[in-house]
Parts: sequence; C-alpha cells; structure tokens
Amino acid sequence: MSYHIAVVEDDRNTLENYVDALSDRGYRVSPFTNAEDAWAAFNQETPDLAILDIQLKNQPDGGFDLHRKINTLFISGRDSEIDKITGLKLGAWDFMSKPVGLSYLTERVRSLIQISERRLDNKMEVIPYSQIGLRIDEAQMTAHWYGNRLELTLTEFLILNLISSQRGRVRSYDELKGITRQRYVETNTVTGHIRRIRRKFKKIDPSFTDLKNVHGVGYRWQG
Repeated sequence: MSYHIAVVEDDRNTLENYVDALSDRGYRVSPFTNAEDAWAAFNQETPDLAILDIQLKNQPDGGFDLHRKINTLFISGRDSEIDKITGLKLGAWDFMSKPVGLSYLTERVRSLIQISERRLDNKMEVIPYSQIGLRIDEAQMTAHWYGNRLELTLTEFLILNLISSQRGRVRSYDELKGITRQRYVETNTVTGHIRRIRRKFKKIDPSFTDLKNVHGVGYRWQG
C-alpha cells in the first residue's frame, strides 16, 4: 500500500527536498506552498499524514490553523517551548525543529505510519507488559522494560527509540547526534546519554546488556 503524505512548506527548496526523500521511500506525496491550496485538497482527499510548517508566508500560524483532524507532523524553525506545547495540545503526532535531516524525517514518518496501522489493527494479540522486554509507546513517548517504566528525558527516549527500532542495526554517532535536537553535539554527548539510559535500565534490571556499543561506530539493540 502506498501511503499518501502531504507536505506544506513555503520554502520551495526545502519542500522539494522533503518530497524527493519521501518519494524515494515509496510514499505518494502531495506538495503545497500555502495553507489555502492544501486545505482545498484535504477536503477532496485526506492524507494519511500531513507534514506542516507552522509559519506560512503571510500566515504566522498557518500550520496551526491548517491542522484540524489530520494526522500531523509539525516541522518549524520556531522551536520555542510554547510552540511545541501548542502543537502537541492540538493533537499533532510530533513536532520537529528545523533543520531536519532527511534520513531522520523519513524514518520518523515510517514510525508514525506504523503507529497508525497498529491502532487500526484490532487483531493484534494483547500480551501483558510483564512478559514483554522493551515496549515503546511513541504516541505517549514512554518506554517500559518488562512492565516497569523507564524514566527517560525526551532526548533519551528519542535515542532509545531510534536504536531499538531495528534489532541488530547499528546506529551511527552521526545519526544519534541528529536526533538530539541540539545545534552542536559532540560524540561524548551521545555517549553520556547512552550511559544514563543504561543506568536507568540497570536500576530495573541489573543484568541488562541489550544496548551494545559498536566500537568507533555507534550502538545497536540486541534484545
């Protein structure tokens, strides 16, 4: 199934980059540079996910105004706490600050689509928390280890979610730096986050070893 992604971004170069990256992943993409055209199109066909910039041309809050009952990922150069809170209170799936790496963007879209699929799949077997190792709820941004909640910061959650999203795949330091949402990040900063994540796992389970270091490259999830 080819999922339909709408992208509303008034910077044409950025818009083209997003469209190319998503199209390369097999999504059907509809690009828009203003809220009016996007809203008219949404009334004809609702996309599976809309990626919206907040500030659109002469509309300071065009993205917020456009977002209603559409599954939304906000991407904005406005990264104040109030903008993030407003976006999430409106029911957005996520809020990302510019600049956004295209690899991370497409991975986040894939993850959000998967969440939507799970919500619609009523045939999924329900397994008690206590029988599951790592359980991540991306909608609530929570993680549990055998039924016990990990008290993670937002950055720690994003790092753990990326590393564990594909068992055995090595996530490089550069990939992990890209999701910290900080402008300048050193490798030691990532290492520090990993150390704290491990410490929180070990507080629950002293025998925890599933988060592996790949020397000189990055980290992978073995569980």
